[in-house]
Amino acid sequence: MIGLILTVILARALGDSLYGEYTTAITFLQLFGVIVDFGLTLTLAVMLSNKGANQEKVAGNIFGLRMTSAIIMFSLAPLMALPFPWSGNVRLGILIGAGAYICMAGATMLIGVFQKHGSMWRASLAEVISRFVLLALFALCAWLGFGMLPMIGSMIIANLIWLVLMIYFAKNFVRIVPRFDWNVWKDALSQSWPIAVSIIFNLLYLKGDVLFLASFRESTEVGWYGLAYRLIDMVTTIPTMFMGLMLPTLVADWSKNKKVEFSGHLKATFAFFWIIACPIVAGIQIVAEPFVELVVGSDYAPAASVLKLLVWAVPGVFLGALYGHAVIALKKQKTMILAFVAVAIITIIGYLIFIPKYGMYGAAAMTITSETLIAFLGWFLVFKTSKMNTLTFLPLKTIAAAGIMWFTLAQFPNTSIFLLIPAGAIIYSAILFITGAANKKQLLLLYPEKPSAENPAITP
Repeated sequence: MIGLILTVILARALGDSLYGEYTTAITFLQLFGVIVDFGLTLTLAVMLSNKGANQEKVAGNIFGLRMTSAIIMFSLAPLMALPFPWSGNVRLGILIGAGAYICMAGATMLIGVFQKHGSMWRASLAEVISRFVLLALFALCAWLGFGMLPMIGSMIIANLIWLVLMIYFAKNFVRIVPRFDWNVWKDALSQSWPIAVSIIFNLLYLKGDVLFLASFRESTEVGWYGLAYRLIDMVTTIPTMFMGLMLPTLVADWSKNKKVEFSGHLKATFAFFWIIACPIVAGIQIVAEPFVELVVGSDYAPAASVLKLLVWAVPGVFLGALYGHAVIALKKQKTMILAFVAVAIITIIGYLIFIPKYGMYGAAAMTITSETLIAFLGWFLVFKTSKMNTLTFLPLKTIAAAGIMWFTLAQFPNTSIFLLIPAGAIIYSAILFITGAANKKQLLLLYPEKPSAENPAITP
């Protein structure tokens, strides 16, 4: 909800052209953010879980590694932006935003500490507080008419608060002090590089659409596409966050040769994700136009049409997150790199062919293609390695339920979205329970386990 309000403030205060420039600057910084991450967040959680690990030494060294790489990479970002045909506003936005992303890099890395100790509420609280601060600063900038660059500058304050809170909350488990032990750094990098390479290629096709669009089309069109993408992005954070919590359980299942439990957790997560994704795809087809006009105004009306198309990438994003994390549990990250490289090459070629000709619709079509491909390849690798089919017949029921919901709502085209959205939720939920698609027994497999001597962290 905070993300939605922030988007509304930005879009309305900046207008479609400036919002397009903001989107370009932030997307470019996100590319560097993924390089800086280098898979260290997941690696930290794994290294802290190793038997006999010196947690303060491990956490301190990975924190030192993260902050050092962040300062170096984000200092290079403004220079790397110079060859691109972007405006001075975009380049200044990258320069100012680099400071905010340095702080965010440190904050997000420490999530691994809270994952390991089953205390994600602390990390969530720190982020929510910082987002409220950002919301207040954005609102103030909009009220005073300060424009894009001061808004990006306010991100430095919010993200610095986020970093300080993460360090403060982590002291309940481990004291975070930057350390610079090359042996620990080398160990961490040796474990994280396959994840890092996969994530980097993943982001090339995931965020490349905005950067290619900004290079071939006007900033106004980038603003429309960026708004639609941002609305989808709010939803697609769900599977990544959920699988971050689920990963230790999958690792434990596979390492202890509990193949039935491993398959059960994957099937339950598959069901859970599919139940969420289907009504989003169907519902957006009905409410896209009135929703966009309600939240950001008629200037962004073209964003509704691309939102209807882009939402078809949601199932691929959900299932890609599921099988991507399952691949890590199976220790097949290196094999998955080939899939990411192949999909990145195909998608970038597609961007170069279709974006100049079809603009934001070409970008959306290639995003759907890439997300679907990577989800399929992830499933295939998990199936080939585990010899287990983790799919169910559930999609047929959920697709039918979402279809009936869509057909019913389509009969009332002039109805307020404040009625359409709850009505759709009721119709969809009722059909799920009638058909048995919402299997309570299966979904309970996702419920957190109680801590035990063998498993002290609440892992799912």
